[in-house]
Amino acid sequence: MDRYTFSTQAEKAYYCNSISGFITDCSTDIVGRLVKQAFDINKEQANAWENQITELQQRLKECDIEGDIIFEYDIVRLGKRIDVILLIRHMVFSLEFKNGKDIFTAQDAQQAEDYAIDIKNFHKESADLYVCPILIATNAVRYPKPQSCGCYPDKQVHLQRENIETLIPKIKEIASLYGDDRKIDFDKWFNSPYYPTPTIIEAAVEAYSSHNLSRIAQSEAGQENINRCESKIYEIIEYAKSQKKKCVCFVTGVPGAGKTLVGLDVVVNSLNNANDLSVYLSGNGPLIEVLREALKKSVESKDRDREAIWKRAKRSAGRSAVVPKPEKLFSKQTQTAINALIQSSYAFKKDNASHREPTPERILVFDEAQRVWNQEKMMQKHSDPMMAVSEPKLLYSIMDRHQDWSVMICLVGLGQDIYDGEVGINEWFRCGIEEFREWELFYSPLIFSQVEDKNINQEMILSCDRCHQIDELHLKTSIRSFRADKQCQFVDFLLDNNPKEAKEIYQQIKAKYPLYITRDYALAKKWVRAQVRGSQRSGILACSSAQRLKPEGIYVQTEMDVKNWFLAPSNDLRSSNMLEVVASEFKVQGLEIDWAVVCWDADLRRGNNGAEWDHYSFRGTRWNKRNKPEQKRYLLNSYRVLLTRARQGMVLFVPKGVAPDEDPTRDFSFYDGIYDYLISCGIQELNRVID
Repeated sequence: MDRYTFSTQAEKAYYCNSISGFITDCSTDIVGRLVKQAFDINKEQANAWENQITELQQRLKECDIEGDIIFEYDIVRLGKRIDVILLIRHMVFSLEFKNGKDIFTAQDAQQAEDYAIDIKNFHKESADLYVCPILIATNAVRYPKPQSCGCYPDKQVHLQRENIETLIPKIKEIASLYGDDRKIDFDKWFNSPYYPTPTIIEAAVEAYSSHNLSRIAQSEAGQENINRCESKIYEIIEYAKSQKKKCVCFVTGVPGAGKTLVGLDVVVNSLNNANDLSVYLSGNGPLIEVLREALKKSVESKDRDREAIWKRAKRSAGRSAVVPKPEKLFSKQTQTAINALIQSSYAFKKDNASHREPTPERILVFDEAQRVWNQEKMMQKHSDPMMAVSEPKLLYSIMDRHQDWSVMICLVGLGQDIYDGEVGINEWFRCGIEEFREWELFYSPLIFSQVEDKNINQEMILSCDRCHQIDELHLKTSIRSFRADKQCQFVDFLLDNNPKEAKEIYQQIKAKYPLYITRDYALAKKWVRAQVRGSQRSGILACSSAQRLKPEGIYVQTEMDVKNWFLAPSNDLRSSNMLEVVASEFKVQGLEIDWAVVCWDADLRRGNNGAEWDHYSFRGTRWNKRNKPEQKRYLLNSYRVLLTRARQGMVLFVPKGVAPDEDPTRDFSFYDGIYDYLISCGIQELNRVID
């Protein structure tokens, strides 16, 4: 055990050793170490470990395998631990034991594969290693279906389902296929940097569960940006508190750079301090709906797990034994707390506009702050005369009621405005400079590069001594697509009519971020289905104005069950993974999936010269050209949203269309122009890759 030190990260595992050292260790001593490291372990778990260790010691001794073994290895992003890791023949085996089980369930298989996906994607020392997930139902008969021993392009071996008898033979078989005689440096592997990039849903769940989002909000490329940004925000909050100031911070960044993660981190940190309560606000209804439901499901899942443990403990103890039933974590109070933490900006404004009392929250985090409404839109949406002002002015007035200090943190996206009536960030600055003269404003100079807000008064901002430039308030690196941080640059070049630059970026990202194009919708769905592993999400996306995709079987609905689209199990007809319900930009903005089919209609097509876009909307029976600059911008940004939702890869589907005399609204020339342009951006054809 001497060379198997836990180094600086002892909490990463409960036990580790060479396989030969593990075999000679006393099983009771190993169980003792596991129990000592663990928290709140019951007798059933201790017995499971005892059986697991004894069986492994016996079978590993018989087959003479060399390597290393680790028990209960921490997977930070998932908030769980891998039962056993084996490092054998320059490979990583991730073992998930289901002790006493005699069946292989889909839920267990998903869990086992998720662990391997996490190791493969986010554990730096495993990036170039073969990783094989194995689900072991110890009492099951041999898995009856043929099992593929193949692997994905990123060197993750297909999931294997084994019982305790077939486990070691399968490990030897896989190791002979993909392993080699090189030895993994154990200490280097064990203490490897771990760079998870959580989805917004995962981040919110982990944040609410542990009150420690920073533990998982990491990526090798973007973490330094996030750390510096958060550090500056907390400095400004402390400045506001100590000097009794009112401050507003503008956090800018490229799509997927982690602005929402920063906002959630600020909100979560306030949970530990009743005097510094904060609230996360968004005008994005689907985002609020999905985040709240995800938090609810997370707490309910913990309740089910606790009850299952209680039932097993009660069975083990016997009928006469008294085993206290755990109190449920989810309640009406829990739902109220979730609703208070994450709120709709519409409801927050309505609740606070008419009275004069300060809000319980001193810190307000407003997501997508560039999408606030102007005065006219506010008057249309609200009958209360107190709300007949622009949205920034109303929020300033609400937070200005605090007598000593308050802070607003405005998260500002680039190229994401898709609604009319959005006033942009200039109104935030105008209100702070001209009407609320006690407020200090902090921003990055890169905020002036917001192309959608051409009315921004740079001279007004630069000449105000209450406006302070802070470089760290801009996040420049996308972490949404952990496979290729330049993916958003590719999308920008593609939409900005720069096929040459787009092609250059495509060549850089295609190995890690699969991106294809096809005119075969069935093939697109088949490819996406084949990419999904574990609990990953896939889905069909199309623009809300894509009304002539219906002949292809693609219906873009105004209303959809967005909660279940993102959260329901894969076999639920409402789930995105069924590839039946199509989501528009209004339903997915601010959220993400792993794999996407993005459907392209003739609403955004190439002009007659082929050098730029033509913008259309469909009304009645014909396409109508969009002439207003803001309407053109909304359409381009709608496609920008759709093209930046997939974290791991996507396929673009462009219909073939028909002859104009058959249907002039689906003229094949519209779609041919789109397809040819996308091909000129370097995108590979899917049918050639599959063939």
